[in-house]
Amino acid sequence: MILTVCANPSVDSFWSFFDINKATTNRSQQEKYFPGGKGLHTAFALAELDQEVTTLGVWGGQTGQWLRRQCNQKNISTIGPTVEPWNRLCITVKSDSEWSETEFLGQGPQLSRETVKNFKKAYKECISQNEIAAIIISGSVPAGFPDDIYFDLVAEASRQHVPVFVDASGDLLSKAITAHPLGIHINHKEGQALSKKENPVEIAKWLSEHCDIAALTAGAEGLFLVFQNKILHAHYSIDDTDIFSTIGCGDCLLAGLSLAYLKNDELSHWARYAVACGSANCLHPALGMLRAEDVEEIIPKVTVIEK
Repeated sequence: MILTVCANPSVDSFWSFFDINKATTNRSQQEKYFPGGKGLHTAFALAELDQEVTTLGVWGGQTGQWLRRQCNQKNISTIGPTVEPWNRLCITVKSDSEWSETEFLGQGPQLSRETVKNFKKAYKECISQNEIAAIIISGSVPAGFPDDIYFDLVAEASRQHVPVFVDASGDLLSKAITAHPLGIHINHKEGQALSKKENPVEIAKWLSEHCDIAALTAGAEGLFLVFQNKILHAHYSIDDTDIFSTIGCGDCLLAGLSLAYLKNDELSHWARYAVACGSANCLHPALGMLRAEDVEEIIPKVTVIEK
């Protein structure tokens, strides 16, 4: 089983507009809703790839109940505390105007110390009572969580000898990397902010000093993967007309990378499988989702070059 940690799950939505005008009423033509939050995206990707998965989250109000039902429909087990305030809503605008792909991200509920304590308790119980193959910790946290929460989770997993992958940014990441997780995924912008470097290869090399498997994604440039002083650049091109959305690509990529690590010893396969999963997300009309058949079709088409 793989445990994904999604402290701040969300209901993600596409809102479609013909056009958007400022400072006046704009009426959506259509809304679509999907389970969201980086940890849920990784969980749904893993479930689609026939991997047993459990998700730890804070489940809030009516939106939290809906998210848990969506998980259960995909045989994703959910654990963690429930709270009265609703989980957040995140909106992505689809429009012919300059507003297209604009995102509005909710903050999430304000949590008490008791809820945070229960969250950490559920985490410890899960990894001590189950055979966990790996843990993926990703995304933001609601107000009330300390910024060293991911450091604590990585350190606890290390004590239990469970490998951990982390995908975060800001203080959450800068503190988590001091616990030296097995793997870290960040995008180019996050890597620039953290390392103060510009070149993706240099950022990936710098990141590898803080973990065993360093994965840096740079949009259309693809994946830069570092392991044991080897640097691979993996890339797959998708026609713009075939892309529904790039939201969740990094999450699906990390799901693929963690699964490939557990099932295959070849670094080139890790890179190829990860990129195939991230790319498959672009082809799925649902936010942050992929189809296993798309992954299998893309795998042999991914270009992998050692840098």
